[in-house]
Amino acid sequence: MYWPLYIIVGALITFWLLWRYKNRRMIEMAKKLPGPRALPLLGNALLFMGQPEEFTRVLKDLIAEYGSVLKFWLGPDLNILVSDPDDLKLLLASTKTSVKGPQYKYMADVLGGGILSGSGPTWRKHRKIATPNYGKRAIESYSEVFNREVDILMEKLRSMSREQFDVYTHIVKTTSHAVCQTLMGLTKEQTQNLPYIQKVIDDSPNMYDLVFRRMTKWYLQIEPVFWMSSDHYELKNFLKIMGDFSEAILLHRAERLKTLEDSKRDLMNREDDAGVNTQLSVIDRFLLSQELNKEELVTETFTIFTSSQEASAKISSYILLMMAYHPKCQEKLYAEIKSVIGEQDRNVTDEDFKRMPYLEMVFKEVLRLFPIGAALQRTIHEDVSLSNYTLPAGCSLVAPIYHLHRDPRFWSDPDLFDPERFNPENVKKRNPNCYIPFSLGPMDCLGRFFGTKLVKTICVRVLREFELTSTETYDDLRVIISISVVSMNGYPIMLNPRKKINGT
Repeated sequence: MYWPLYIIVGALITFWLLWRYKNRRMIEMAKKLPGPRALPLLGNALLFMGQPEEFTRVLKDLIAEYGSVLKFWLGPDLNILVSDPDDLKLLLASTKTSVKGPQYKYMADVLGGGILSGSGPTWRKHRKIATPNYGKRAIESYSEVFNREVDILMEKLRSMSREQFDVYTHIVKTTSHAVCQTLMGLTKEQTQNLPYIQKVIDDSPNMYDLVFRRMTKWYLQIEPVFWMSSDHYELKNFLKIMGDFSEAILLHRAERLKTLEDSKRDLMNREDDAGVNTQLSVIDRFLLSQELNKEELVTETFTIFTSSQEASAKISSYILLMMAYHPKCQEKLYAEIKSVIGEQDRNVTDEDFKRMPYLEMVFKEVLRLFPIGAALQRTIHEDVSLSNYTLPAGCSLVAPIYHLHRDPRFWSDPDLFDPERFNPENVKKRNPNCYIPFSLGPMDCLGRFFGTKLVKTICVRVLREFELTSTETYDDLRVIISISVVSMNGYPIMLNPRKKINGT
């Protein structure tokens, strides 16, 4: 009667014993590392079974109890968390950590094994193709589109009632349309008519939540269990609309390339004196390279889109929310903006940003508190020795960026918002490696300069025209880690015009 159960239990025990024998060296080396006691098969997975907001507390407690190097097991995967800044610099720059960790598999199920979720030859090839569109010369050429999309945002904000609202819902449309007209190479009309564009914008955060649940909930990593879950149904639906959305973008650019005569195509492939061709979009480069198959084209197109629009919108929303919560900081930033931009609403330029040091400090403090990549995982494929420990081949490095940025060893009152942390005097006193919002080494964030310019363009234009307030306070803010750092409260602000639009 119970024989099916006996077979399952016997199979699990056999698997566990074989796995222990195969990985005996890694297990012995792991015994030398501090960390919580692990259960057979499950490891420490039960520690992460709580509500999403508990994840940050669990990691914080582990670091407090076991120190800057500690181990925990997620099933058969050995994870070694390192929170010492100098060790992290060494590890993230090492060729021995150039492969993303096993938890990225669940992101790759959505985005493929390319720029955001992959590593190895495919990652290097795709990143090399896309890189020119994220360089200085290309980003300089995006100013007109960024400002034009912010013009539309400003018109919308001016027409709204003076009630509290979630500013992210409006900003993410701005960043999405800006990305489509720069990195994607679409016209405004093509962008507006993309299939499912608003649904893709609305549903993408849920997709990241789903991926993070699979990363942290051990039972969702069992494929038959996941197939029976509502998450699987949700993922299938999202992949369908994501595919239609991406294929439409690819079709627009393929048709555009077909209309070019051979001479014009040659002209487009030539680089200027700075080594960059700003006429080509990322999608054009993917298509012209002929190195990506159809599936890769679809997933990389969506990767470029979502990694740029969602992150930029979130950082912009956090900056505006922090200004609403901290009126003295807001007034200081407004005074700087006014001194550079003047009284009239106008396009902002790269030269303007160079004259706004306090804006840069605010931007950095927001990224310290709310990093887009809250934690990184890398596979260790050769032993790596630190000062006191050795990370064995086969384990995974975990870089807890969110916790590093709030570590009291490096930051006084680490949970408070204080842009002055990034004034030149304070920066000199601090280990530079305790602040890594864009990661370190060859796998750092490709879109950091693109996102920085888009975020600053939005925030300068909004803050020049509106004083921001909120019925909530900074103490009310509740955040969770779900790939990035997400505000559970949303981004609630109220807009109060500083002056009439006509300048009177």
